[in-house]
Amino acid sequence: MADLLQELSERVKALGSDWTKYSVVGSFLLYVLGYLSLRFHLTVIGVGTDLAVLDERYLFTGARFLVYLVSAVPSIVLIAMPLAGLFWAVSRLLPKAVRATVSAWIKQPTRLALGGVIFAVLMIQLLLRQCFLLSDLLLAPVLPEEPAWLIWLLLDGQYMPLYFTLLLAACLVPLAILALLRNAGAGSPLATFAQALLAFLTAVQLLLLPVNYGVLIVDKVMPRVAAMGDRALLEGEDAWLVWEGKEGVTYLYRSQNRTRRTLVTVPRAKVERTEILGFDRILPILFKTQPGSAK
Repeated sequence: MADLLQELSERVKALGSDWTKYSVVGSFLLYVLGYLSLRFHLTVIGVGTDLAVLDERYLFTGARFLVYLVSAVPSIVLIAMPLAGLFWAVSRLLPKAVRATVSAWIKQPTRLALGGVIFAVLMIQLLLRQCFLLSDLLLAPVLPEEPAWLIWLLLDGQYMPLYFTLLLAACLVPLAILALLRNAGAGSPLATFAQALLAFLTAVQLLLLPVNYGVLIVDKVMPRVAAMGDRALLEGEDAWLVWEGKEGVTYLYRSQNRTRRTLVTVPRAKVERTEILGFDRILPILFKTQPGSAK
């Protein structure tokens, strides 16, 4: 009994020591994820801020991204289960020798790695990089025409969570291939190069996930306010709170005839109170007359 208690005590001490390291690494990862998400969010809405390199909001945004990422996993499982069941049912119809031949052909290390490279390149070029085409949307006269499907997702919003789930699934595929290749052993120089390239492309995909989160999802619903600092809005004018910085508060202002939009930064000293009238999905409101916009 004494030996058991001593062993348990040693394990608890070891876990406590490791927990400190895990906390530091985890905080750093959350910070990097939040930095990418928040910075690209500010780029896409066209707001210049007084954010420093070190800011706690990066950590909070990274935590929000992680929660959103984890919440997408059940959707992936829900989609993957019927597909896996269909694949299993079809494979049962094939003779055992044919199944073994097909499995061996697919799992050949060089072929598997090259297939993963092709898949990762297609996902990066066709999906994950498309968000870079969007910038300064709050003051844009019209939304970009291309990519039309991404603009539709931004304006409609209903299928954006599903799209992000597909992005996450696209990142899990090369990770699964790399896991399979770990037990493949040493292969040809081509196989080694393909595996290294696949690992690099997988890292690129993972880095582009928080970028897409910042561009497409972060804070696209903005509070509509009754005043900008100490200036009350006139009838017909609209304003939304866009960003609260350390030195100033930034609003999106729309004139009475809705023909002019500006970003107005008010010193924090002039913002004594904030009266919120509601929360609006900002892009459909700004571009509701554009073809393909939400009704």
